[in-house]
Amino acid sequence: MKVHLTTLGCPKNQVDSELMLGMLTEAGFPLAERPEDAECLVVNTCAFIDRAREESIDTILELAKLKRRGSCRALIVTGCLTQRYGGDILKEMPEVDGILGTSSLYDATTPRLLTGRVPYAYVKIAEGCDMGCTFCAIPQFRGRHRSRPLADIVKEVEGLAARGIQEAILVSQDTLAYGRDIAGNGDIADLLLALGETRMPWIRPMYLHPAHVNDRLIERWARARVVPYLDMPVQHGDDGVLRAMRRAVTARRMREIVRAFREAIPGLTVRTTVLVGFPGETETAFQNLLEFLEDARFDRLGVFTYSPEEGTPSPAYPDQVAPEVAAERAAIVQEHQDRRAWEQSAALEGTVTDVLIDGPSEDPAFAWEGRTAGQAPEIDGVVYLRDRGLTPGRFARIRIVEVEGYELVGERA
Repeated sequence: MKVHLTTLGCPKNQVDSELMLGMLTEAGFPLAERPEDAECLVVNTCAFIDRAREESIDTILELAKLKRRGSCRALIVTGCLTQRYGGDILKEMPEVDGILGTSSLYDATTPRLLTGRVPYAYVKIAEGCDMGCTFCAIPQFRGRHRSRPLADIVKEVEGLAARGIQEAILVSQDTLAYGRDIAGNGDIADLLLALGETRMPWIRPMYLHPAHVNDRLIERWARARVVPYLDMPVQHGDDGVLRAMRRAVTARRMREIVRAFREAIPGLTVRTTVLVGFPGETETAFQNLLEFLEDARFDRLGVFTYSPEEGTPSPAYPDQVAPEVAAERAAIVQEHQDRRAWEQSAALEGTVTDVLIDGPSEDPAFAWEGRTAGQAPEIDGVVYLRDRGLTPGRFARIRIVEVEGYELVGERA
C-alpha cells in the first residue's frame, strides 16, 4: 500500500512526520510523492491557533476527495488536531478512517526519513510545556514538559552529521527548561556544551523563554559552540500585559537579558515574537510595547494577533480587544520592525561571512540560496548567490554585495 504524508504546522511536527515516514519505510510501505498516487493518505495536523485549525480541516477535506475519485482507500489524521479534538473529528468528518495523537518522545535509534533536500535538520530535545501562559493551549495536547536524555540527543546529532547534515536546529515547546525533569542529566547549557564536541558545524537552539535566563546560563552559553543567534519570544513589553499572560518576567528584565547576551556574544543576532491584541492591552500598554521594541532593537521579529483559545483562561478576561484593532497594531509593529531591519541590515553590505548553501534558488536570476549564521531557515530571509560553481549543502566564504531588508545578495569572496 503506497502512503503519502502531508505535514502542517511547526518544525516539531516535521520531526514527527519524518519519524513516521522512517518507520513506514522500515516496515516496507512504499511512499508516494503525490497524494494522487497514494492508497493511504496521512495528514499530520496543527491546532495551535484558529488559522492553523482551519488549514488542517481544509486539507483533510481536500484530500478526502481522493477517496471518491482517486486511488486512496484510507485517510488517517494525526497530530495536534486529533490530540485535541479526536472524538469530534471522527463524529463530524466521516471521511476520516482513523486518528492518531501526537507522538511520544523518540530516541536516536528510531528510523527517520529526512524529507527536506536541505543541509539542516530539526532535533526535538523535549516535548510539552509547564509554563501555563494564559493564551496558550499547548499543554492541553502536548502535555507536561519532558526531556530526552542528553546522551541520546548527542547521539542523534552525531548521526545527522554523519549523514551530511550541516546544521542541527534544536526545538521544543520550552527549550530552556531542558533537562530539569531528569535527575543527573544536566541542563540546556550542559547539552549545548556536549553538542559542541560533535562534528555538527552549526547548532541553533530555538524557542527560548526569557523567564529561565540567569547570569550563569549566559556565561555558559557564550562558551558553547552554537551559532551567534538568539531566538527569544518576549510576547509583549508592558508589565501589566505580561502579568496577565503569566509570562513570569518583566519588560525591564528582558531588556537586561538581551543586553547581557549581546555583551557576552559578539555579533549576536536576536530574534523575537510579540503578541498584540491580548485582552486588556490598552493604547498605553501598546505604546509601552513599542518603546520596549525601540529599546531592545531586535534584529528579527515576528508579530501575531491574539487568538482566543478554548480551554485557556484569557478568553474570559475583561476588556477584549477588537480584532480590527489588533490587526492595526500588528501592522504598526511590523512597519516599525521593517524600518529597523533595513537600517540594521544596511551595515552588512561589504562584509565577508560564511554562508551555508541550502539549495537552488526559486528566483531564476540566481543559482543558489543560502544563509548566514544570523538567518534561521524559512523565517529570516536568505542570501541569493549567482555563482553556479558553489556546492549545495556546503559552506562558502561570501561577500555581501547588496542588502534589501532581510534579503541579501552575495558573491564568492
